[in-house]
Order: sequence, then structure tokens, then C-alpha cells
Amino acid sequence: MPNPLNTDAPMKSFFLLSASSTPVHVKLDRMLQSISRVFQSDRCLLLRPEKIIQNGFLSGMASDKKPLWVEEGLSFSKENVLPEEKDLLCPTFACIPLYDEITFQGILYVGFSKSHRFSPQEVDFLLLVGEAMGAAIAHEKRVKELSTLWELNKALLTTVNFDRILHLALTAITIGEGLKFNRAILFLINEKDHILEGTMAVGPDSAEEAGRVWSSLSQSKGSLLDTITQLYPQGHSALNSIVNKIQIPLEQEQCILSRTALEGRPFNIQFPQSEEGGYQSRCERGCHLGSDVGCYVGEHLSRNPRVYAFATVPLRGKGKVIGVILVDNLYNQKPITEDDIHSLTMFTNQAGLALENAILYRNLEEVHQELKETQTFLVHLEKMVALGEMSTTIAHELKNPLTSIGGFARRLDRTIPDESQEKKYTQTIIKEVSRLEKILNGLLTYTQDKSSDFKELDLRDILEESLSMVPEGICTGGIELIKEYGKEIPKIMGDSHQIKQTFFNLINNACQAMKEKGTLFLRVHPFFKNGSSYIRVEVQDTGKGIDPENLHNIFNPFYSTKESSLGLGLPIVHKIITSHNGQIEVDNRPGKGVNFIIILPAIPTEGKSEEKPTDGKDVT
Repeated sequence: MPNPLNTDAPMKSFFLLSASSTPVHVKLDRMLQSISRVFQSDRCLLLRPEKIIQNGFLSGMASDKKPLWVEEGLSFSKENVLPEEKDLLCPTFACIPLYDEITFQGILYVGFSKSHRFSPQEVDFLLLVGEAMGAAIAHEKRVKELSTLWELNKALLTTVNFDRILHLALTAITIGEGLKFNRAILFLINEKDHILEGTMAVGPDSAEEAGRVWSSLSQSKGSLLDTITQLYPQGHSALNSIVNKIQIPLEQEQCILSRTALEGRPFNIQFPQSEEGGYQSRCERGCHLGSDVGCYVGEHLSRNPRVYAFATVPLRGKGKVIGVILVDNLYNQKPITEDDIHSLTMFTNQAGLALENAILYRNLEEVHQELKETQTFLVHLEKMVALGEMSTTIAHELKNPLTSIGGFARRLDRTIPDESQEKKYTQTIIKEVSRLEKILNGLLTYTQDKSSDFKELDLRDILEESLSMVPEGICTGGIELIKEYGKEIPKIMGDSHQIKQTFFNLINNACQAMKEKGTLFLRVHPFFKNGSSYIRVEVQDTGKGIDPENLHNIFNPFYSTKESSLGLGLPIVHKIITSHNGQIEVDNRPGKGVNFIIILPAIPTEGKSEEKPTDGKDVT
């Protein structure tokens, strides 16, 4: 039997080694060599957590957190020893679980092929060595974790683009040198509707794709920051399409995602074993995934809802939860540990702030754009007001002389014989005066704010009347008219004369654009948006379309590409539609035609559901 070990010198060297700046793997290797040399053991090993087989003798030790000393004459039950572990165990051995405050770091194993008794000094020595090794491993993990989090946070600081930050954060969670989860899925809180909305997902769509991605990343030689910023979504992702359709009410108490947001704490869903020997996927409060409540996690994100493990963590902004991140290891089936949850929580705290800043920046950009548009509109409005006042004054000043000129020209024309040369002069004067009066009337129509007589109107009747006003021959013969009207069109409040003039101008322009050869489409359909009822009217032609260079000017007064036009037709249309609280849009396709889209608010009809466009066509 060996003499009791003098541990003073070895212990001093151990602590000097643990306090040095030597890389941790070198430290651990030297510690094991020193233990083997001091104890003259036959086997001295450090068993890391990933090397320990689940449900075996060693995993039981990890759970108990107690050291084990197997010596000559002491009973030791091998009932829980797995076949794979039998070759490891010597007749005499010591097993010391390594922990920091919480996390299991591994097991220090010292084995002897011959009989050996551990003296009190040896027991104390090995326990202290176990503490030193556990501290060294924990320190290494913390340094690596902080380094990784620093790299991930640097990646988030490279942009303020909302979608870009989302993808960077989720990529950082799944990348090999990052947090190493297989998939990461983000759900953001919609406070207005009180729901969780699937926003973005990053991860492979199949095991084969996962293998290709991991193989490619393992060969990457760039830094973690470079790898994260270079990875950007390419093409279609089936997972992302599934996630984008998910909406979960926040009051759904049976849903882990909803509870994560409401309770503001993480959940780690594992596989507790049932009494029948099978596995269940069940949360700690009894929520069965894939149950009658229709769990999105179990049904849509897993290959088998009954054996799906995942974890969720809240995504925090400034003082509140703004979303939930779900992670899983669907393809490599690696268990998610509490240490993984801790690292993920640290990262999501930073990612949440970056994401909230991106949201604020996006909102600021939207407000800035709205202010620019409002400023542009006000400047345009001031110009139009000034132009209107000037045009009205000039029109009135010209109208009276023109009336006199026209009257005298007609009187003079009646006194001149038809065969006289002067007859042509008087008729030319009468014709040009009539043209000028028409221009002045159009100008007054655009600049003057006439009182409107608003009544309930049926847009189908208005369109039919507008069609009847089109000059004879323009919409006949070579032009095919196709009407697509919804089954039940609600009425609108409007001035029948103004609305009729609007559609007459659009239909007349469409027919002129096609030069009596093509197809004219008239479509009328109701739709709902944000709880309000609207009617969408389309006037589409198959002409040459509008030159893109001229598109931004079409609603400006006095702008026209036609020699015989004053350029007030579309500006009048725009003015009438906006005065009816509507909108006008232009879908221009150069060479194929143009589609003018009018959206007007409809009179609400109780008991009516949203109508979808019909497929039927009325062809004239």
C-alpha cells in the first residue's frame, strides 16, 4: 500500500498553472499529466459533457453532483453501468464531477488497475484539483462566450436596416462559431392586434441542406463578423414562408410562445419519459404540443410534433418584451442546456435593443418621408392656388371681350354673301372664338371650387352614362369593351356630374390612346381595408402606354403631349377624386397600355362580407 501523498508541492504547482495565461487546453492536459504522475495512476481522464452517454453511470454522477471513491473492499453496484462504460472503469477509481456555480463542466476520472486506498490528503487534493479544473473550464467558456457575444454585437452595429438586423441576429444564433443552434425563428409582438406574428426564420429546410451549410461554414476562414455579415438570404426558404403565416393570440395560455411573451421568461421544452415508456413533448405546466388548441410549434415547425424539443426566450427592448425567439436543434438532435439558454438570453438582450433602435429609425424615416411629401404637396398647393387665382382673373378678363368678338363676328357673318371671300374670314373668327371659350370654360372648371351636390350613387350607372357620352365612333368598331363588375357593389356618396366627368375623361383618353383599335377594360369591385369598405374602379386600355419620362407630369395642369389639348383632363380627374376622399393610381406599362385605378370610400352596408372579384366577364 503506498505511503500517504505529500500534496503541498503538487498543489502549489497546480495553482500556479491554473493562474497562468496558458491556453486552457494546455492547462488541462498538464494537470492530467501531473495527477497521473503524482498518483501513479493507470488512467487519468477528463470526460467532457458531450462525451458522457445519457442514462448511464457517469450521467447519473453528473446529476448527483457528488464525487465517488471506489476502493478495495468497498461495494460498488454496476447495475447502471452501460456496456460502453465498462471498458473505462478500473477496479479502483475516483470520479469527481466538475461544476462552476451551476453548470456541469465534466468529470475528472482517476483509475488504478491494482488496489489503492485514497488517503484524506489525496481526497482533499483531488477535490481541490477538481475545483481548479472546473474553474479553468468555466473561465474558458466565459471568455469564449463574451468574445462571441462581442463579435455578434459588432455585427448588429454594422447597419440600422430593419430586415438586415433581423437576419444578422438570427444568423448569429445559428452559425457554427456563434450560438450553434440549428434553427432560429423570430416572432414580434403586434401591440395593436395583441398577437405574436411570425416575422423571420433562419435555418436549413432539410437535413441534407443542413449538412451542406455546416460543411461550407467549417471551411470558412474569415472572422465570425465577416461570416455573419456575408451570409444573407438567397432565394426562397420554405421555413421562412411557413413562419410568415403564423399569428398567435397573446392571450393563448396553452401556447409556449404566448407565455414566453406574457411572462417574460425562457422555456426549455425537453422530452420527459411517460409511464408507458414512450416520450412526450410536454412543458413544465402541462401544455401538450400539437394538442387541440392547434399549437403552431408542434404542427408546423417540427417533423414529429410528439418528439419535438425547442427553447424560447423573450426578446426585450427598452423595458418591455417586443418579441420571442424560438430555437431548436431539429437536425443534430443536440440537447439544449441551461447554459445554452443563458448565452442566448445574453445575446437577445443586446439584439432586442438593436432591433428596437432599427424600428425607431425606420419609423423616423417614414415620418421624414411623410413630411417631405407633405411639404411637396403644400408647395404644389400654393402654386396651384396662385395659378388658380391668376387663371380665374385672366379668364374673366378674356371672356367678356371674346363674347363681344364672337357676337360681332356672327352678326357680320350673316351679312356677308356665302360666295364672298370675306365669309371664310368671319367663319374662322367664329371657330377660333368658340375654341377659346371652350378653353376658358375648362380653365374655370379646374380653378373654381364649385359647390358639390353629394348623393348616393351607383358607380355602374355612372360608368354606363359616361360610356354613352363618348363621341360616336371612338368606342365602336375596332375597340372591344370588356366589363368586369362585382356581384354586389355598394353605393358611394358623390356629385354625379363630377364623377361622370371623371370617368368620361378617362374613357375618352383610353379610346384616343388606342386609336380605335384595341381593348378597353372597365372593372368595378368592392374590397375591405382596416375595417372600412371601398370600391376599386379600373379603366384600362391596350394602347402604347405613357412615356416614363412624362409619367410624373400627367396630373399637372397645362401639361399635355397632344397638340390640340390644353392639358386639364387628368388634373380635373385628380381634383375630383381627391375632393371625394379617394385615390387615383396609375399602372403604366409602356408598349402594352395603361390602367387608371380609382379607389373611393363606399357607404357601409351591414351584414355584408368581403366580396372577392368574380371571374365572369361582360363582353360588348
